[in-house]
Amino acid sequence: MKREGTNTKSRTQSSFIIDKDKLIRGMYRISALLTDPSSVDEISWQMAFDEFSYGSSRLSELSYVDGIMAKILDEVTDNLGFDRGIICLLDDQKENLITRVVKNYDPEEARRAFSVNLNLKRHDSLETRVAKTGQYITLEDSDRDPRLTSTDRKITEFYKRGSTFYAPLKVEDEVMGIIAVWTKEKTRFTPEEIDILLTFANQVSIIIHLTGLFENNREKIHQLLILQKAVSELNAGGAVDDIHEIILKYALRIGKPEKALIYFTDSKQGQCLVHDGEKIVVDHAEQYSKRIGGSIIRQAMESSAIVVRQVAASRPAGTAALFEGYDSEIVFPFRIKNDFKGALYLARVKGNWPQDRINILDILVKNAATSYDNAIMHSYLSLEAKSLKSEVEKLKERENALLGFHDILGKSEQMQAIFRIIEEVAMHDTNVLIQGESGTGKELFARAIHRQSKRSAKRFVEVNCAAIPGTLLESELFGYEQGAFTDAKKRKIGLLEYADGGTFLLDEIGDMSLPLQAKFLRMLEEGSIRRLGGTDRIPVDVRFIFSTNKDLNKMVAEGSFREDLYYRIRVVPVVIPPLRERQDDIVLLAQHYIAEYNIKFNKKVKGLSREAELILKRYPWPGNVRELKNIIERVMIRQNVGKVLTPENLPVEIKEGFSSVRTAGGILRAVSVLPAGRIDYHATVNKVNLEFRKKILEAALERSEGNKAAAARLLGISRYAFLRELKKASKDVH
Repeated sequence: MKREGTNTKSRTQSSFIIDKDKLIRGMYRISALLTDPSSVDEISWQMAFDEFSYGSSRLSELSYVDGIMAKILDEVTDNLGFDRGIICLLDDQKENLITRVVKNYDPEEARRAFSVNLNLKRHDSLETRVAKTGQYITLEDSDRDPRLTSTDRKITEFYKRGSTFYAPLKVEDEVMGIIAVWTKEKTRFTPEEIDILLTFANQVSIIIHLTGLFENNREKIHQLLILQKAVSELNAGGAVDDIHEIILKYALRIGKPEKALIYFTDSKQGQCLVHDGEKIVVDHAEQYSKRIGGSIIRQAMESSAIVVRQVAASRPAGTAALFEGYDSEIVFPFRIKNDFKGALYLARVKGNWPQDRINILDILVKNAATSYDNAIMHSYLSLEAKSLKSEVEKLKERENALLGFHDILGKSEQMQAIFRIIEEVAMHDTNVLIQGESGTGKELFARAIHRQSKRSAKRFVEVNCAAIPGTLLESELFGYEQGAFTDAKKRKIGLLEYADGGTFLLDEIGDMSLPLQAKFLRMLEEGSIRRLGGTDRIPVDVRFIFSTNKDLNKMVAEGSFREDLYYRIRVVPVVIPPLRERQDDIVLLAQHYIAEYNIKFNKKVKGLSREAELILKRYPWPGNVRELKNIIERVMIRQNVGKVLTPENLPVEIKEGFSSVRTAGGILRAVSVLPAGRIDYHATVNKVNLEFRKKILEAALERSEGNKAAAARLLGISRYAFLRELKKASKDVH
C-alpha cells in the first residue's frame, strides 16, 4: 500500500506511542460486544448523553452499530494516545460521507459534524480523498500541510490539530467509510505504527460490517427466536387453558398490541370463551353474539382468513371497533377441527401492522391451532379411556397393525415380538445384529431402533459392506490424511467420524474382509479411530447396528469371519423371519402396497379377491417383502386392473409356482419342435435338459433383479458355479 505523508525526519518530542498490547486488548473488547448486545446498548446511550446532548433528534437515530463505533473511538483515544476521533460511513448510494460518531467534540463541533455531509464529487477534502481512493493519509502538521483544502480548513476551524491519521474502512476492495484520529501534539508516525493502525482499521472495518449486517436482521432474528420458543412451548403439550396463556403471552411480545384476547366458540354446547390475558370468561354464546358479530372477529371466523384494519384503512362494511379508540385491529382465525371455532384478536390505538409481524403471528396461530386440535383430541381420548379402556386398547393394537411400527407393517406374532425387542433395546447403546434373508427389511428395523433411541436427533449413517471393495471400504469408514496414498489430495473425514453421536448401520457385515474385521474390532474395543496415513487417535461415540443375510455361525466355523468380532457385534441378535413364515402379514402388506400404487398410478383398486389372497399366501416369496412390492407394482401398472385384484391379474409364476410352471412350459416347447420323422431320443432329451437349465438360471436371475450372487444363493449353489452353468447353458443352446 502506498504510504503518504511519511518522511525521514526524526520523531518530534511527543508522548504519542502506540502500545500494541493495548491495541490487541482493545480489539478483543470490541469484538466481544458482538456477542453481548446489552453492553452495546449501554454504550450507545451513555455516548448519547455524554457526546450528543445538543439535540433530541440525534438520540432517536442511535443504533447498535453506533454503539460499536463509539467503543472503537473510546479504545483509540483512551488507550492509544490519540486525543480526538471521528468515524464517517458512506450512504447507500456511495455518494456522501455521513458522520456517525465523534469523540471529544464540543457540542457546537458535534452539531456541525452531524449536520453536514461530505459529498464525494462536490467536496474535496482529505476525508473524501481517502474514501474515493481507499488509501490512508497521514499529516505530521495538520495546520500547514500543503494537501489541506479549503473544505479541510472549514472543518477544523474550531479546533487546532497536531498530527492526523486518516484510514479507509473497507471490506476487501469496497470502501464503507473512513476513520480519522489525531493528537494535539505534532508527531511523525513510524512505518511500524502505520502498519499497526492499518491493521486496526481493517479489523474495525470487518467488525462494523458484521455489526451492520446483524443490526439489519436483528429484529427479525429476535422475532423468529420468540416464535421458536413459542412453538416449542406449544409442542410440549398441555391443556387448552395452557395454550391460551402461551398464545397471548407470545402474541403480545411479537405484535406489541395494547389489547389482545382469544375468542372461542363450541357450537355443540352453545358456549363461548373469552380470554383477555387476565381473566377467562365462559358463558352462553348469545351473550356475546351482538358485540362479536359487529366486529372483524366475525368476518375472520366466517372467512377463515386473516382480517386486518390498518389505521388509514376504511372499516369493513357492517363492523365496528371492538374497543373504543383502538382503530388498528387484526384478527387471526384458528382453523380447528370438530365443533370449535376461535380467533386471536389484537388492537392498537395507532400504528399499522408490519407484514413481517403478520407473517410471524400467522405461523404462531397455525401452530396453536394444531396444539388445540391435539389438546381437544387428548381430552376426548381421556374421557373415553375412563369408560372404554378395554376398547381403546383394542383400537390401539389395530392401529399399530394397520399403520405399522416405524414404517414396518406386521401383525403376526413374530413381528410383534420383534417390535417389543426393538422398544427394549432402542434406549441402550448395545450393539445389535439383525439377521434375515434379502428383502425382509433389515434396514427398516435398524432405522426404527435409531428413531426410538436417544440418538434420534443425530445422524443415521448406513454402509453396505458388499457394495464397496475392501480397500475402498476402509478409507470410507476411517477416512484418510492428505498424502496417505496416491489420490489422497486432501484430508477426508471417515463415515465413522461423520456419524459421531448418531447411529451407524453396517449392512452385509459378513462381506467385510478379514484384515478390515481386525481393524474394526480394535475400533470397537478402543472407541477411537485413526485415519489412514494419520497418527492421531480420534474418539468416536457411535451406536452400532449390524445386518447380514449370511450365516455368520457357519462363517466363523469356516474361518471367514472372526469369532471375537462375531461375539462383539452379536450382543442383541434380532432374526427377521422370511415372509413365507408369517402369512398373516402377506395380505396386510399387499393391501398397503395397493393403496400406495393407487395414488401413484391414479387407480381405485379396493383390494384382493379371496382367491387372490389364497394364492399370495401359498407362494413361497423367495424375494420376501421386496418381491411382493415389485409384484404388486407390476400388477397395478396394467391398464386392465379392475376394482379388485383377482387371480387373473397375478403373474403366472405366482399362481402356478416356480418349478411347475417352468417345467411344464419347457416340456411343451420341447415337444412342439420334435421332427416329424425319426427322433433321436438321447439328443432330444439333452436338448430339453439344456433348455430347462437355462430357464431355471434365467428365472433365478429375474427373481434376484440381475444380482448373480443372490441368484446363486436362491439356487443353493456358489456364485462361481452359477456363472459356469449360465455360460455353459448359453453356449450349448446356441
